[in-house]
Amino acid sequence: MRDPSLVRARGRGLEQCRVIDSLRTEYRRHRMARFTVWVLAYGAALWIVNRVSRAGAPGALEVLFWLAAIPCAFYYVIRFFKFLRRYLLWHLRRRLILTYFFVAVVPVLLLVLAGIAAFFVNSGQVASFLVVSRLENRANDLKQLGLVISNQGQHAAEHSPKTALDELEDFTVSELGSRAGDYPGLEVTLRIGEADRAFHLQDRSPAEPVSVPAWLTRKEFGGIILDQNNLALRAVDRAATPAGPVVVALSEPFTPELLDQIGQGIGPIAAVSPKKVLEHTPARPSGAKAAGTGSTSLSVAKATAGGPNFKITTNENPNGDMETVSSRSLSIPAKTTFFDLPVFNGDSLQPTMWQGATEHKDADGAFFSVSSRMVALNRQILSSLGQYSSLYWTAFAVLGVIFLVIELVSLIIGWRLTRSITTTVDKLNEATERVKAGDFSHRINLPAHDQLTALGEAFDGMTASVQRLLRESLEKTRLEGELEIAREVQNRLFPEAAPEVAGLELYGLCKPARTVSGDYYDFIRLDNGRVALVVGDISGKGISAALLMATLQSALHAQFYDGHNGSAALGAAGTAEVVSRLNRQLYASTPREKYVTLFYGVYDSATRKLAYTNAGHLPPVLFRQNRIQRLEGGGTVVGLFPSVRYEQTEIEIEPGDMLLAFTDGMTEPENNYGQEFGEERLLDVAQRARSSPPEVMMNEIYRAVSDWTGSPELQDDMTLVVAQAQNLA
Repeated sequence: MRDPSLVRARGRGLEQCRVIDSLRTEYRRHRMARFTVWVLAYGAALWIVNRVSRAGAPGALEVLFWLAAIPCAFYYVIRFFKFLRRYLLWHLRRRLILTYFFVAVVPVLLLVLAGIAAFFVNSGQVASFLVVSRLENRANDLKQLGLVISNQGQHAAEHSPKTALDELEDFTVSELGSRAGDYPGLEVTLRIGEADRAFHLQDRSPAEPVSVPAWLTRKEFGGIILDQNNLALRAVDRAATPAGPVVVALSEPFTPELLDQIGQGIGPIAAVSPKKVLEHTPARPSGAKAAGTGSTSLSVAKATAGGPNFKITTNENPNGDMETVSSRSLSIPAKTTFFDLPVFNGDSLQPTMWQGATEHKDADGAFFSVSSRMVALNRQILSSLGQYSSLYWTAFAVLGVIFLVIELVSLIIGWRLTRSITTTVDKLNEATERVKAGDFSHRINLPAHDQLTALGEAFDGMTASVQRLLRESLEKTRLEGELEIAREVQNRLFPEAAPEVAGLELYGLCKPARTVSGDYYDFIRLDNGRVALVVGDISGKGISAALLMATLQSALHAQFYDGHNGSAALGAAGTAEVVSRLNRQLYASTPREKYVTLFYGVYDSATRKLAYTNAGHLPPVLFRQNRIQRLEGGGTVVGLFPSVRYEQTEIEIEPGDMLLAFTDGMTEPENNYGQEFGEERLLDVAQRARSSPPEVMMNEIYRAVSDWTGSPELQDDMTLVVAQAQNLA
């Protein structure tokens, strides 16, 4: 089994070799490549000089390096993009995938991104709308409170302004004191006639009275104002009382507490207002040129009294300071889903400028920013609507999911169609390249569902036909060479002629079913007028059986060869001992599933006795006058088990006896009806031809077997050995 680590290491080595070969080819073919190598070598030399020498290389040399390196880099960048374009557009699959990506995927992605951006912008606008709406509602609440207080002043019976202010202050505190926490930092200004009073609602501490500007002539006012560089919600209500005209002004400055209340359920809010500078413009005749650009900071009261000679300017403060108020205890709502993106937006508060001769809103007077999340904003919107309003949002979400599913299905269908087209083309291209390289075994293996796949099926049929012809030709050539070698080997293994033994005539013949045989027979001349008779049958057929037969023949002959005269003292060993040695040798040198059935006998012409050991082989038959004797006993097959005990048997051979040894290829051939030839028919033919010479009798037996099968082709290797005992001369 191959080591995976060695396989991977070999693969890396081959890849490195390919890279090196590619670099060598690049260097040989392109002048620019050779120039680049020399430029890199020059740059490496400069780097070494800069590291070794304290003074370093002259700057002119480095400039020269960069002048040479930049064109090289530009050249190879262009080469890289050309390679990338070739790599992406050469294959039809990649070309169609890119087309599909730009035609189908990119527009969808752009639409999705545009939708997300639109939803993000819209969510930011919603957040700003909610903040502005809450501020306006808060200002309207202050207007209502001011109306209540002014109505109370109208019904006061006291005609003294001071007494009326005391009563109005007590009423305000008693009515609004319990709700001071709902209006953090609320400042109340009460004015009856020329008397006024200003205090903080929460602790009744004194406050700066609010002056009513000259442009405020109507009875009520409510909104966001910028007063003395401070943002505030302010409501003013005026009415007539017995003690004189009453003015109620409620101011709630922009504080962290106020922004916490406004941003509840939305997110943190920050309000920013640039500091203003009041510029004094003296009165001048019509058409006169403007005065100098000097500016003087005045109080709000003075600015109001200045009338048209004063105006408020922005961005002329030398320090450029900004007033910022932010939420204190709020943070961006927690993320509920993966798509619950954060939202950021800002807008102008457009506060009313409290100073000045005319009423106007300054778009650059103040700004605010708000941070939230999409789901939180959606909850705020739906919370103010009816119970059925969420159905529309649910329907929209369901519709979006349906559209998404349809788009995904469309993507999958488009991908599959593209793949069905490109797969066939890619396989055809690959198959063509393989066939061009001589590999006719490659198959596309695509069922004919359309015109392209039918083309692939026809291509497979064509290559299969060509491959079959080539395979038959190669197989024939291979078998011829293989059989020629095996034939030469076996021709040397079988005995060329039977040895002459006093009182015994020997003859053997093997007919292989596949030119080479797995059967084995042999006659080995021993010392002192003895001869060994061997008949064996190797498991299996063909070349492997023939090679094992050669192993058996070599191992057996080695038992008796001493390297000098061809015989040795081992020739006197018993048949059981010889077979035991063969068993150990074959078991150690052959696969476990291989074995041999073997009959080994030694005939002694002096005593006319045959000593034999039958190792699992078909028992040879001894024809003696009118009876038949089978030579059984000995042990199991050879080479299957490491340690087997074999036995030796002796029998006397009398003149006129005939010994017939054979393999199963003589008895197992079948006719057209599946019936075997069998031992009885074999012995019957041999009995009838017993008086004939061994050659004639053997040919008669082979003819009978061939007539039984009805075919000249052999079903198995057929081996037959005949030994006829004769009188001694």
